Amino acid sequence: AQFAKSEDAIKYRKSVMFLIAQHFGRMGAVVKGKTAYEKQSFTQNAMVMEALSHLPWEASMVPGTDKGDTTLSAAAFAKQDEFKADAQAFETGSAKLVSVSQSGDLKAIKAQFGEVAKSCKSCHDMFRTK
Repeated sequence: AQFAKSEDAIKYRKSVMFLIAQHFGRMGAVVKGKTAYEKQSFTQNAMVMEALSHLPWEASMVPGTDKGDTTLSAAAFAKQDEFKADAQAFETGSAKLVSVSQSGDLKAIKAQFGEVAKSCKSCHDMFRTK
């Protein structure tokens, strides 16, 4: 994706992150026992999140997208290799969550969900302003 303005990249990234959070939250409710586990529904949410996991990163590296209506920290630009490694961990973990969710093994699903959550936390701790 190419963006004419940094504000467009911010909107794009925030939109993708909102969608990821929605699907991740649905799976989180299952993992926490707040919602009944349904294999097909869980797998569909994992698949959507995996597809979305590839989208926000290019919009994150547009100059100026750490300013304005955003929580992206300037550290994403200063530590691009680490930022890209966190992004890759999220993508890889999300893909693995799809595979694990197809097994129907709730214990394995919970473990992999936890790994994806760790990748989110790592990136947010390092590259998101509070």
